Amino acid sequence: MKKLKRWQIPLFAFASFGPCMLSTIISVYLVDALQTAGFGSDLAQWTFASKTIVAVGLFSVMKAISSLMDGLVEVPVATFVQNLKTPWGKRRPAILVGTVVMTLAYVLFCFPISMEENSVANSIWCGVLLTVFVSFFTLAINALFGTYAEITANDDDRLLLTNVKAAFDTIQYSIAYALIPVFIGFGVNIRIIGLCMAPLSLTIFLAIFLIKENSTMPGAVAKYGENAGAAVEEETVGMIDGIKMALGNPAFRAWLIIHGCFNLGLQMFLSGQNVLISGPMGLGGFQVAIINASAFAPVPIMLIFYRMVMAKKGYRFAFQTALASFALGMVCMCLAYVRWFPDAMVRMILGATGGVICSYGIGAFFSAPTAMPTQIAADEKKRTGKSHPSMYFAMQGIVNSLVSAIGPGLIWVNLRTVSVNGNDLFGTHAMTYIVIGFCVLAIFACNLLPKEYDQLGRKEKAAKK
Repeated sequence: MKKLKRWQIPLFAFASFGPCMLSTIISVYLVDALQTAGFGSDLAQWTFASKTIVAVGLFSVMKAISSLMDGLVEVPVATFVQNLKTPWGKRRPAILVGTVVMTLAYVLFCFPISMEENSVANSIWCGVLLTVFVSFFTLAINALFGTYAEITANDDDRLLLTNVKAAFDTIQYSIAYALIPVFIGFGVNIRIIGLCMAPLSLTIFLAIFLIKENSTMPGAVAKYGENAGAAVEEETVGMIDGIKMALGNPAFRAWLIIHGCFNLGLQMFLSGQNVLISGPMGLGGFQVAIINASAFAPVPIMLIFYRMVMAKKGYRFAFQTALASFALGMVCMCLAYVRWFPDAMVRMILGATGGVICSYGIGAFFSAPTAMPTQIAADEKKRTGKSHPSMYFAMQGIVNSLVSAIGPGLIWVNLRTVSVNGNDLFGTHAMTYIVIGFCVLAIFACNLLPKEYDQLGRKEKAAKK
């Protein structure tokens, strides 16, 4: 695979912006828009029809199934991409097909079969479309991220690529969590907003144009050598061997545990943030925008601080500080409870303060899931001469799918309907306790990383080398 020039790296990092934006909108807004539970104000704008148009129990099962199916296809998708034979290479066709199908499923999700309350048909229709969306999103993103370790010429370029992508992720989330609530406050329905965002999936074409692959048809590898397809080395690693190599890596095993712990809490927070602010915090559209902006706008600056901590203390300590920061921010949001503080201004200040504190952790959470598998894959290629980066992202994706099925799926969809002693907001508020708990678990799980991760990223180590 032809390496990126330095000036092309930001363009390549931006390619995932649109598909990831659609993934955020469908999981954070459109799924919640199918039911009214948990919302306080602006109900007509937050939901499709100001009523619950799915059978909640059935839909929660369908949502969990979609997450589990996403996990089940991760490894087959990675293997499929690695061995894909086409005249146009292996990555580009997979990215194109995945993006087209996921975009179609996204658009159709915005058109429920009916607007009847507790509709079984809507539950099945939206559940199936959600499964199609996440499966083909996985195909496109797995194929794209699998190029990160190969399309960059060195570790510096690789670090630049993942850092720039993290910055674009910040912009994406800022738009999703801060700007969209503003439109909600102006009276624009979430379904209209979702449809207007659909064309953003076209950003993926930047990657399709920048990836330079030759044919992977039989005989092409012999003809083109290392320029054939994505990487000749990948073709020597089958599915079973790829799984064994990934799970046999002690650093990657530890990372999967850490990632599973913090990501369950993070996904629940991201899925339920707007409902939390609208319900237990009792705040409206513009106040939602302020709190969300406080959580995402500072992320680029916080990423600088995060890198500074890493340069001084190493990766393990830096990531533990990120986890602690996110947990502390969630404590502030937990305190901003309408039953505890009647004054809306006090709740907004607590929420905004919590958002700023969370932003330090959010920055680390954006960069690490791309940086860690990419770096581990690059290190393994140096050691063994074999490359299978897609498998690392696939195994991480399986963990993502499991925690998504458990957290935003089964737990969150049903938790927000829990009422205790006449308090209909109890379940939504309890989400903050769960997030804090999993952050604490992740802090302890960081101790499972190999000792060399105490030094990873430290400038002293780099200078010594």
